[in-house]
Amino acid sequence: MDIIFLLGAVQAFFFGILLLDKKKNRLPPKLLLLFFSIIGFVLIEHYLFQRKIIFEYPHLLGLTYTFPIILGPILFFYTKSLVDENEAILFRNFLFHTLPFLFVATFLIFDFYFISPQEKLVYYENETLGQTSVFFYIAEFFINFSIPFYSIVSLLLLKKHLEQIKSSFSNTKDLDLHWLKIVLICMVIVSFVSILMGLLSDFLNFISYEDGDHFMYITLTVIIYFLGYYGIKQKPVLSHDHPVLQIESAPNLKPKYATSSLKDVEKEKLIKQLTKSMENEKPYLNENLTLKELANKLETTPNNLSQIINEKFNKNFYEFINEYRINEVKSLLSDPKYSHYSILGIAFECGFNSKSTFNSVFKQLTGKTPTEFKKTDFDLPG
Repeated sequence: MDIIFLLGAVQAFFFGILLLDKKKNRLPPKLLLLFFSIIGFVLIEHYLFQRKIIFEYPHLLGLTYTFPIILGPILFFYTKSLVDENEAILFRNFLFHTLPFLFVATFLIFDFYFISPQEKLVYYENETLGQTSVFFYIAEFFINFSIPFYSIVSLLLLKKHLEQIKSSFSNTKDLDLHWLKIVLICMVIVSFVSILMGLLSDFLNFISYEDGDHFMYITLTVIIYFLGYYGIKQKPVLSHDHPVLQIESAPNLKPKYATSSLKDVEKEKLIKQLTKSMENEKPYLNENLTLKELANKLETTPNNLSQIINEKFNKNFYEFINEYRINEVKSLLSDPKYSHYSILGIAFECGFNSKSTFNSVFKQLTGKTPTEFKKTDFDLPG
């Protein structure tokens, strides 16, 4: 089993090398490179520890002990850097969030790292690290709760991000960072399971402490492959070419539009323009239609168009456009000219470019899957 940790470390450094070819001035690849490097060193030390090799070089003991503290901030600011262009401010904030790691590591340098190799061996063999310094207990707290805390905060950030992109985009594929959401959820689960296993080991002797370590490091090795595959391909979601409309939470919608310069007469005119365009020109057939593009087509501003869609139709842009697409799908399903098309083929004709998105939106609006709808409403083979 120990070989798994070595392979994980090698893979982490391999992904790090691949990231060196990414744009050097961008924050996301830098943070991902730092994440993989830290994981790589942690896994190497764990491998050496499990193989008892590290006891031949006791001055190396505990070198990566505090490293997991910084993984949480890295994950959070990596997430934030994908959805926020202000990298200079993000980097300064990231440095601030590394202070707990620097604080604990600095004190442990003097309280543990500088003691003789023989003393280190005694503490490790007797599992009495906490007797060397109170900072081991402080470090243990940050190690256990840094990753789950920052992962949960990152998940909340992704939730807000999804709301924002749905205000500006009709297609969220490659924008919703769903893969990162999966990674963060896994990190939360792994962290809490690891904490639980540690408690069971300390107080009930139900499992060994080594079992908890194995679980955590094996899971991290799996996450490395997942994060590496998607993270290296991922580009910052938002750019000057594809800006997102900043939205307020639901309770603040009225104050937001209270300062709008859009008069009632202008609202009615824009509503008619929008409805006419959607019914006659069918801009929703463009799978990459954005709020900005539709606003330009109607010769208005994205803010004004968003206000009309929110207030008049009680929807965000994503919901508004995809409802038209679903209605078009339903229309074509009953059209004999499209009888040779598959349901998915019709969906793609109507502006969808993702099977999962189409199925999800269709079920949400009709209460049925596309196949169920076709069979029950038209009595046609799926």
